Amino acid sequence: MTDDQRTIAAMNSNRHTYRRVARIGFITAAAMFVLPLVYPLVTQDWSSWAIICMTAAWAVLVSACSFAAMAHTEPGGHPGLHQAWAVPVAVLAMVPGGLVAFFLYGAIISALYQASK
Repeated sequence: MTDDQRTIAAMNSNRHTYRRVARIGFITAAAMFVLPLVYPLVTQDWSSWAIICMTAAWAVLVSACSFAAMAHTEPGGHPGLHQAWAVPVAVLAMVPGGLVAFFLYGAIISALYQASK
């Protein structure tokens, strides 16, 4: 009986950790996507690192979704199975994420260039 309780407590501890990692991931992904947009507004210059950071934000978002799914697995389930789909989806999400980052960042740079004329 105590072994079952210890197992349940260990699973709840893991779920708590998964929820915390998911929450941090959602906040980090949003910051990684929005904060690089401030850079050209402040410096009036463009940098490729901002596009790279914004592209990586999409992979962080997929990973955060995976950890959120892991936190909600049923007792006795295998939360690690969510990592099996998260890795390829994160890689695939970086393609449209990179395009969105490139065009959004380019639109800001273009608007700043037009405003300075």
